[in-house]
Amino acid sequence: MDFLRPEFETAIEPWIEGDIIRIGRFAYTAVDIINLAGADAYKQAFNDWILDEWIPTRRDRKEALLRLGENDSRFNDLKQIIASGRSIPFVGSGMSCPTGMPTWTRFLRETCKKTKGLGLKHLDHFMDIGDFEGAATEIFGDMPAQLFDERFESSFTIKQRQFISGPVQLLPYLFESTVITTNFDGVLELVYGSAHKAFQFILYGTGVGDFRKKVTLGARCLLKLHGDYTANYGRVLLKDEYEEFYCEGCSGQIELSHIFRGGGLLFLGCSLWQDRTMSLLKQLADNDRNMPRHYAFLLKPGSKKRIIEREHFLTERNVFPIWYDGDHDADIESLLVGLMEDLKKL
Repeated sequence: MDFLRPEFETAIEPWIEGDIIRIGRFAYTAVDIINLAGADAYKQAFNDWILDEWIPTRRDRKEALLRLGENDSRFNDLKQIIASGRSIPFVGSGMSCPTGMPTWTRFLRETCKKTKGLGLKHLDHFMDIGDFEGAATEIFGDMPAQLFDERFESSFTIKQRQFISGPVQLLPYLFESTVITTNFDGVLELVYGSAHKAFQFILYGTGVGDFRKKVTLGARCLLKLHGDYTANYGRVLLKDEYEEFYCEGCSGQIELSHIFRGGGLLFLGCSLWQDRTMSLLKQLADNDRNMPRHYAFLLKPGSKKRIIEREHFLTERNVFPIWYDGDHDADIESLLVGLMEDLKKL
């Protein structure tokens, strides 16, 4: 009955139902149709979509963001530092949140509920003054260490059904070798591994002393400043651990001082309020006017007064903000894509 094929092909009509195309009893998505056309067709459609839709949308958003304050000139300065190979991303929890990882505040509040008698009001006293070390220490002291460790590991483990999401996925294409993070989770390891740029060395907390040696040799390194969710050794979490890591002459203080003086950092997903890192930056900036400038993608405050206050606080520490004013993930993605496009990394 093959002679009926031409008549059949003329007679059939697709029925569109939302995003589904139905032909007889068969239902297809747009991706199904491209796949049926073959691998070359899929690749061409994918590349066309990136060039014709994905990049232009983010380019338009980047151009709008660069009209805010001093963003345009700072963005260009940052671009030059990245092009020189002397820029390192400093990644905070905001870059892991789209994947489902908790912020440090959320982790502390959720874990506080497991203590014997420590209430959220008591915890908020520490939070309000930015003493996260003290908050963690109080929680740790009011529950079995084994329970704390279990909660800590469980909270920062990527679950089986979780997908890596958000602008963190762009980092391997812009920063190919070195990354610094205060995050405990394994998002960065998965992102760089998926991009076929797996880290050759991952240094935890007190292992920071080997960082410069590895980087000088050209190794692809991830420095997890405060440790990893899988182990309590090398961890920087409680007040005494912070004191041991950041004290004058200690490994963290020495190595971070070299890092901050060695090139321009780009802070991503970091709140950049008063903490040990910012205190060290202030100390270094006060004593070294020639320290390299660092940059940060940060949410623009709501008033002119708050913008001035925030900018003064940051630039006293040699951190220059590039503001965004909309959705955190979409805006940071647009800025990163803009850097990639201008630096021919797309």
